[in-house]
Amino acid sequence: MKRHSVFALLFLLFLGGCDFQAYIDLSFSHVMRVLQWKAGSAIPSRALIRIQMASEEGCEQDKSRVAEILSRYYGVPESLLCKEEGLSIYLEATVPLNVSRRSGEINKKITAIQLEETADGIEIRVAMDRGSFERMQNEMEEVFFRKPEVNDLSLILRFRNDTRQTLISTAKFVYVDDRPLPMESKVNLDPGRTVEIRLSDVARDYVYQQGVLTVLTVKGTVEGKPFSEIEFLPATEAQPSKPAKPSETRSTDQARPGREEEGRPASSNKPSSGPSDARLKSKDFEAIQGKMEELMKQETAVGGK
Repeated sequence: MKRHSVFALLFLLFLGGCDFQAYIDLSFSHVMRVLQWKAGSAIPSRALIRIQMASEEGCEQDKSRVAEILSRYYGVPESLLCKEEGLSIYLEATVPLNVSRRSGEINKKITAIQLEETADGIEIRVAMDRGSFERMQNEMEEVFFRKPEVNDLSLILRFRNDTRQTLISTAKFVYVDDRPLPMESKVNLDPGRTVEIRLSDVARDYVYQQGVLTVLTVKGTVEGKPFSEIEFLPATEAQPSKPAKPSETRSTDQARPGREEEGRPASSNKPSSGPSDARLKSKDFEAIQGKMEELMKQETAVGGK
């Protein structure tokens, strides 16, 4: 009992400021399947939840308890692994994640993807249930005496163009492959390309407060084909075999890195798309703050929130 208490103490000390990352996999073919399905029905994709832990031993000791909590707010994990990344240890849980039309329910899950066809194209929205996140916080605090805060949360969408056409899209308030986009900007997606879309701090806080935010709009194809005539790549070529995750991680049951790898600068712990911070700081991007505040006011006026 004393030994377990020590591990719990180590874990709770880290929970006070740990990274809590959600990597969401989504392909355009999945988007089209959902939109062609009956309204309100969700077709789950997958997400990789990564929680920074205090130690390898503590991760192995407590991963089943963390997984039990995550299962209530994301879904039963398909896999659980403690992984070493540089000098850090992460618990990685692959979980189902609902993808539905905008009218679909989040069903008390922390995060979901909602889609809507509009005159501008297909809007891809990140949705979040604040109540579920707060309940998860309470459970974490009850078990480990600390909890992940909203500021610890990173939301990353990895969107794959698995068609034979080049997709024309726009994004705003996010990083796209580490390039900050405070204003609406064009993003062309060549066949087979995957982009990593990270919500800025301001965008993440908006989703937390308001519930949903459009992060990518697919407007059409360079070739001019309507969505109904788009051709898809073969499944083996189009679908990644594993859920999206950062590169250069290794299971803790493998050999530890040598001194040179252990001494790598902290920037090497970032996702594979580049060395930039996973969360865009508002001080780095003054324009995004004013634009987002304006958007919040518009949403509040229209939605009556």
